[in-house]
Amino acid sequence: MDGPAPGGDLQAWAEARADVLAALARVQAAQAGLDNAMALRKADVTVGASYDHFPGTSNRLVELRAQIPLHWGYDFEGEIGRAQAELSAAQEALDKTRRLALLDLQSLQQQAANAAQRAAGYEGGILPRAREVAQSAELAYAKGAIPLTDLLDARRTLRATQLEALAARAEYAKAQGNWLLRTQPQQLLP
Repeated sequence: MDGPAPGGDLQAWAEARADVLAALARVQAAQAGLDNAMALRKADVTVGASYDHFPGTSNRLVELRAQIPLHWGYDFEGEIGRAQAELSAAQEALDKTRRLALLDLQSLQQQAANAAQRAAGYEGGILPRAREVAQSAELAYAKGAIPLTDLLDARRTLRATQLEALAARAEYAKAQGNWLLRTQPQQLLP
């Protein structure tokens, strides 16, 4: 039985997870908030003109206006500081989410590899030897070399070994399914 391929790119799979993508979006939103807070420092000069004409009279009015905001003594330090703190918190959360995603994938990979090794051990060695021992006990009982209790004990041991092999296969299938679900879900879809 084959376990998960150790050559898979865990980092790329971790980056493609929904929780990591959501944390990355939060970092981008926090960066946009910081950019907006920094933009508050720039004074927007507004220039305008208007022309008014009053019919029936010869009065015409031309108006020019300019608006220059003055930020004396206030540099929006509070808004900028809050935005920097939010960006820092979002970046730390992203780093933590990336680490947890990578650890989760490594754990799933290790569980699948261990389950594959255990199932292969039962299929390749333990179960065939248990069958040989049970067949030898059947033959020995048929020739009168062992008592019935020893034959029943050999059959019970074979049955227990078969159940353990079945449990190992089920554990492997579950671990392999979890691994594929997290790394290559498209293979599980019809």
